Amino acid sequence: MTLWSRALAVLLVLPMLALAAPERIVALTPHSVEMLYAIGAGERIVATVSYADYPEAAKAIPRVGRHDHLDLEQIMLLKPDLIVLGVNDTAAQLYQQLQLLGVPIVDSGVDAIDEVPDRLETLGELTGNASQAKQVAAEFRHQLKALRSRYRHQSPVPVFLQVFPEPLITTANGWLSQIISDCGGDNVFDGAENGMTSEYPQISVEQVLVRQPQLIIRPHHGGMDLDAMDWSRWPEIPAVAGNHILDMDGDTLNRTGPRVLIGMAQVCQAIDDVRGQP
Repeated sequence: MTLWSRALAVLLVLPMLALAAPERIVALTPHSVEMLYAIGAGERIVATVSYADYPEAAKAIPRVGRHDHLDLEQIMLLKPDLIVLGVNDTAAQLYQQLQLLGVPIVDSGVDAIDEVPDRLETLGELTGNASQAKQVAAEFRHQLKALRSRYRHQSPVPVFLQVFPEPLITTANGWLSQIISDCGGDNVFDGAENGMTSEYPQISVEQVLVRQPQLIIRPHHGGMDLDAMDWSRWPEIPAVAGNHILDMDGDTLNRTGPRVLIGMAQVCQAIDDVRGQP
């Protein structure tokens, strides 16, 4: 979904919510739940999906499915007055079915990390929590600016980000790749430099060997088996030879809620630690 279509979707929703703030919200992506809690609207969530486990209170919210399967009948019975989700994180067929329910839908997904505070402010306006949302958004922008100011213009470090171990998937475009750049890293699978159009291309170990990253980042979440890819088998990779492999909580990096800056700070620090080392 383009930025224009996202903006249009919000404009279409606003008149429907102008009379009263929504009281029954269905949040169908984990980052949507985190955003709503951050702006003070979490208690109004009546249903969510698997893996929406932050903050602690979110674990008590009833589940109606996951990114590729939703119980649409149960959602209808809950009579929500707003659905919040990341369109790009939701199967296209499911999104089309949700549209048929006639409930206002807001896309909380982002294409760039700078859009996170924008989404927070939009949700704040729609839920009647504009003041708190503006504060959270302002703090997010402040911290993001500070990270960029400290790390962005340092000498670049070749970085490989392992999104998934088997099959081996990385990031070539979008906000994850942007985080690497903002931290002073050089994504070795950058889409513009490698002619990759997919945001999350499947690659081979041989392609990683050729690019010789100095740092390998391995976010893990949802029971992912990091041992499915044992990088110690390839000591000719500088990151392996120098033991520069960052294993981190994927929820703080892969979810585009306010916590993404925690993950970004870890990435920035790891890149900085490697910088200048053989």
